[in-house]
Amino acid sequence: ERVTVFPIKGEVEDIERTKGRTEVVVDEGINTVSYALDESLIEFGSAVEDKDYEHAADILEPLELTPETEALWQQLSTIALHDAKLAIAERCYSALGDVAKARFLHKINKIAMEHAASTENGEGGMDSYLVQAKLEMLNKRFKSAEQILLANG
Repeated sequence: ERVTVFPIKGEVEDIERTKGRTEVVVDEGINTVSYALDESLIEFGSAVEDKDYEHAADILEPLELTPETEALWQQLSTIALHDAKLAIAERCYSALGDVAKARFLHKINKIAMEHAASTENGEGGMDSYLVQAKLEMLNKRFKSAEQILLANG
């Protein structure tokens, strides 16, 4: 599947959704033209907007890795890291073939799970200073990582 961008020359008259297909009807003056939209891209966008990153990754997984899907995986990895969804970010980097980042995130996830298991309520894995320092390293903020490590012995 390839993403195709069409410049729309006219006014959007209607959006028709029937039998799992979405089409945009455009009045181009003399003609009325209908453009079919990619359902998986629409569903991916909705999942990301709803912060349902697991579903977004599920949508991308069966798709062939093309420059377009690679960009979507990259977008999802960035958002997942920002929202501290490390397992999703790890999955994204694995799909992108970035073994180094995927393994590093796997190690961070392991530290977070161990920290959460050691707390009374089983929460707070992301609160670990080691997790925070390693995330700073991942984001190339080495001074900040150093400060976190020095502050915590």
